[in-house]
Amino acid sequence: MIDIDLTTDYHSHILPQCDHGSDSIETSVQQIQMAKTAGIETIYATPHFYPTHESVSSFLERREKTSEALKAVLTEDDPLIRLGAEVLICDGMDRMADLERLCLEDSNKILLEMPFYDWSENIWSTVFRLNEMESVQIIIAHADRYPVKDIEVLIAAGIPLQLNACALNRLLKRSKYLSWIDRGNVSYIGSDIHGLGNGYRDFEKCVRLLRRRYNR
Repeated sequence: MIDIDLTTDYHSHILPQCDHGSDSIETSVQQIQMAKTAGIETIYATPHFYPTHESVSSFLERREKTSEALKAVLTEDDPLIRLGAEVLICDGMDRMADLERLCLEDSNKILLEMPFYDWSENIWSTVFRLNEMESVQIIIAHADRYPVKDIEVLIAAGIPLQLNACALNRLLKRSKYLSWIDRGNVSYIGSDIHGLGNGYRDFEKCVRLLRRRYNR
């Protein structure tokens, strides 16, 4: 039995003008309606946080302002919006003050984005130190976007993964991603939606596939 909540989107960019995911409240509302149609009940809003560009307090202030503006126009029938962040790793992040404040709401889980270039020795050391911390539990964001060989190293270290829903619609690598799910390495699925893209159509397809495979 897999341990994945198929009614929760753990990775989204839906807060209006908080990052490049939504340019307006109107776009955010359309994103949320797409999620609702796809059967999603909870959405974690995880705007990008770049530690070399902004302080944690500044980010949280901006996130709060945009989330309140969005929640003001939603109804009780809309998916529940919970807050988090997609945190880009940097050298020495394990020593960063207020790291715990970037966790997914009401948890100690932090969605960690890795670089899209070869990971340096310092980055590898930082991610392993983060994994040893008791105050946070790192989750690798959109693990499907990195080299498989690197993700297998993180899996061996017991680090959990988040997959983007669209990954399971890619036939060439689907078996690899399903093997990670089968082994219990993936507990989180996300749309990673930016704009009005294809995010929640992919999410619907992903959920149908997983329900058939695991009799959910």
